[in-house]
Amino acid sequence: MTQLAPTLATYRPRADCRAGVSRAALALRVMHALLALSLLLLAGGAAAEAPAARPQGVASPIAGTATAPRGFLWQAVRGSSRVLLMGTVHLGRDGQTTLPAEHLRQLRGSAALVLEADVFDAQRTQAALQRYALLPPRASGLDRTLPPPLCARVQRLFERYGLAPDVAWRFKAWALANNLVVLESMQSGLNPAYSTEAQLHAAARAAGLPVLELEGVDAQLALFDAMPDGLPVAYLEEAVGSIERGQSRRELDRLVEAWRTGDESVMASTVERMRVATLPVDRWVMEQLIESRHPAMVDRIERM
Repeated sequence: MTQLAPTLATYRPRADCRAGVSRAALALRVMHALLALSLLLLAGGAAAEAPAARPQGVASPIAGTATAPRGFLWQAVRGSSRVLLMGTVHLGRDGQTTLPAEHLRQLRGSAALVLEADVFDAQRTQAALQRYALLPPRASGLDRTLPPPLCARVQRLFERYGLAPDVAWRFKAWALANNLVVLESMQSGLNPAYSTEAQLHAAARAAGLPVLELEGVDAQLALFDAMPDGLPVAYLEEAVGSIERGQSRRELDRLVEAWRTGDESVMASTVERMRVATLPVDRWVMEQLIESRHPAMVDRIERM
C-alpha cells in the first residue's frame, strides 16, 4: 500500500488564510492515491538560517541546485521559527528522483522530519493494513462480489504481475486498486526504493532526527475505508481501465518527470482536470482525499 496524496501549497498563518492552503502548487495523486507525499521539515529556533527581512508568514520557494532543479520545496517563517514544506513522490528511478545535496543539508539542520504518515514503521503499517485494507477472515473473497466482467479483467492483471489470487482477492476493492497501480508502475521501472520520502527518512534516521506524523497510516487508510457504498468498485474499475489503456504508466512518468524539473504547471493542470471531473468516484477523491484534509493539517502544523 502507498500513502495518500496530499496537497503541496504555500503555507500562511491563520490570520492570513483561514483555509490554510493556496492552490499555487498542488501535487496530488498519481493515479489513484499514488501521487506526491508532502512532508515538513521543522527547524525550530532557526533564526540564523531564516531570512531576517522576510515578513512573517510569507512563503517562498527554495531552489534545489543551480544545475539540477529537483522537486518542490517552500519555506515559511514566523518570528524565529521556520518550516520547510517539501513535495515528494512515492516511487522513483535511480538518478531521476535522487534528492539534491542541498535538500538533505536542509533536513540535517532541522529539528524533525514530519511525514503525513510514517509507513516505514513496518509493524504498525502492517497492523493498519490488516485493520482497514483486508476483508474480514470469514467474509467471502472479493471475487465473489465483483461483477464477472470486472473480475475477469482483474484476474488477467494477477497473471500479468504473478499474483496469487487466493491472497489478492482478500483485499478490499479500493486497496486492491491501489496495489495494482503500484505493481504496474514497478513494471515500468519505478521503485519504492528510490522514493524521495524513503531517502529523507533514511537521512533523518542517520542524523538522529525524530520522525513525526501529520496524520498517520490509520487515519489515511480510514479515509479510504469510509468510501460510500458503490464507489470502491468504481475506484477499482477506474484503476484497471487506466492500466489496460497504458494511461497509468504515462501519467506516472509525466508526474515523476514534473517533480524532477520542478514543473508546477503539470501538477496544477492535473488538479484542474480533477476539479471538473463528473464521475462520483473522482469527485470523492478530490473532496475527501485532497481538499477536506487541509484544515486539520494546517492546525497540526501550527501546533508544531
